[in-house]
Amino acid sequence: MAEDTRSTEEKLDNIMERLVYLERVLQMHTERLSSVEQRLGHNFQTPPQQPPPQAGQTPPQPTPYQPNQTTTYYEPPSQTPPPPQSRAAAWRRKDVETLVGGSWFNWIGILAITFGVAFFLKYTFESELIGRTGRVTLGALGGLALLGAGEWLRRRGRMRQYAHVLSGGGVLILYLSVYAAREFYGLIEQQPAFLLMTLVTAAAVLLAARNDALPIAVLGLIGGFLTPVLLATGEDNQPALFTYIALLDAGVLALAYFKGWRSLNFMAFGASVLVFLGWGLAYYATPKLWLTIFFLTVFFLLFSLLAILHNVLAQRPARWFDILLITLNATFYFGACYLLLKDAGYLLGLGSLAVSVTAFYLLLFFIVWSRHRADRLLVYSYLGAAITFLTMAVGIQLRQQWVTMGWAMEGLMLTWVGLRARQTAPRHAALVVFVIAVLHWLGSDVPDFAFRAGDGFVPLLNRRALSCAVLVATLIGSAWLYRREGEAVVERERAGLNAFFVLTANLLAIALLTFDASDYFARSRASVTPDRTAELRRLDDARQFSLSIIWAVYGGAMLAYGRLQASRSLRLTALVLLAVTTLKVFFWDLESLERVYRIISFIVLGAILLAVSYLYQRSQQQQQPTREPDVR
Repeated sequence: MAEDTRSTEEKLDNIMERLVYLERVLQMHTERLSSVEQRLGHNFQTPPQQPPPQAGQTPPQPTPYQPNQTTTYYEPPSQTPPPPQSRAAAWRRKDVETLVGGSWFNWIGILAITFGVAFFLKYTFESELIGRTGRVTLGALGGLALLGAGEWLRRRGRMRQYAHVLSGGGVLILYLSVYAAREFYGLIEQQPAFLLMTLVTAAAVLLAARNDALPIAVLGLIGGFLTPVLLATGEDNQPALFTYIALLDAGVLALAYFKGWRSLNFMAFGASVLVFLGWGLAYYATPKLWLTIFFLTVFFLLFSLLAILHNVLAQRPARWFDILLITLNATFYFGACYLLLKDAGYLLGLGSLAVSVTAFYLLLFFIVWSRHRADRLLVYSYLGAAITFLTMAVGIQLRQQWVTMGWAMEGLMLTWVGLRARQTAPRHAALVVFVIAVLHWLGSDVPDFAFRAGDGFVPLLNRRALSCAVLVATLIGSAWLYRREGEAVVERERAGLNAFFVLTANLLAIALLTFDASDYFARSRASVTPDRTAELRRLDDARQFSLSIIWAVYGGAMLAYGRLQASRSLRLTALVLLAVTTLKVFFWDLESLERVYRIISFIVLGAILLAVSYLYQRSQQQQQPTREPDVR
């Protein structure tokens, strides 16, 4: 009864304050109106009634208002608020102060308390100051006290943000207490511990959903994932750990779905990856292979179905960060499973893994296509993922360099998705993926598949050439997509990216031809004994001669194609390549090659340069205006 009375009194006080405020505003406007009347010399009171006009008389017309040109308009009184600029500056200062003192310190304080409770539990365990049951009970009571304080403040309608952080801290400490009771002290069995963990997770979800409080959800997530880290005993319990993480992920993701807090999805995924990596570095061994893959598959399915829930069932269009989470989830799952299987010696299962992931994304593609076809970004993303993993499956089964091929196909698919769905982020991400693919080919494929003594090396028919061919094809395919599907793309972006793809593809082709030609002669050289110096010299000359011919012919062909396609970037690249070839022929081949190779090099290079000069001069002549013949 007393609480209802206080509530009524508070409401009356609020009403009285608003009435006093309205009275002041009315008084201010009355003073302004009086000032305007005095300055204009008018009285805006109701005019006296005029007698009705007599018959035949014209009714009097009101005198129109003639403003006085010397009249000065009303100036606000001295009580006018400060100018907007100074007011904004004052608010900025106040906002920074409020942010640091009222928000940041709130979060830091509750996290500090949580760390203190965790360290207290460990300290009491090591010092035997309090019994095990007493330690857990104190922790649970502390968590419940914070929950009660947060609810009390929320019900009073004051300091909601502060109340939410207190409640989240209570949830976090309850996580610590339950986990300590099971894993640290052994007071309860595994099944009751998981039941209590589920209840704490459910409480955090309900509190966050009921109070519309993202801080409670964030602190609950932080507490849930920090629990096994802070109270680690040094002993491995993989089933309990990953089952607990899976339950925590399920609760957090359910809350993110119902409240639309997409940031929780990324936080849960990142925290799950960190927990797995930390556990793997500390405890993983080959006998735990299949159980580890089982839990990896559970996490993969859990995060893969988010788009179905958020977008397909809710009929909401996907955004780029949804596709980013799909990509990260697939990359981590496939990469982790591949490394585990390869380390255990299951080489035949690697291709099956890629095929299984391909089938899974094809299934998702058909689900989205049948139920949410209008979401082009999600439809194309699932199809692109299926094609990418299918390409990787083929590369793995053929024992080729599938990593470069997979990155290359992923870049092509991102370009296609970005153009078809008219999204900028996938197109820009494709550039990053292509750079990674090129660097991987140069840093891994080139040295790994170079010629070695005893290998049956065949130019352009080797693993390095195949991965390069796929990479070049995807780059050319991306350039073709920009020409065909890039109407909605800004002209500057379309021209720049098209030039990037074409130039990168040609440079890779030149590099492959150079590497393969060098390795071909290295293979021939390996079969010659060191005492046969004349034959070794002949092979070295043939190698240098071949490189000069390859560069010259490729440069001339590139320049001709660049002129045909009106591509200035291709023409400039061809001129640079021809210039490098010219320097090589005049300053290297002239000095070191035998007479026959030297003659052929100069003739071929000279013919190509003459053809290039002819093309440029003919083009220049065609661009000049024709002159009328002189008939004098």
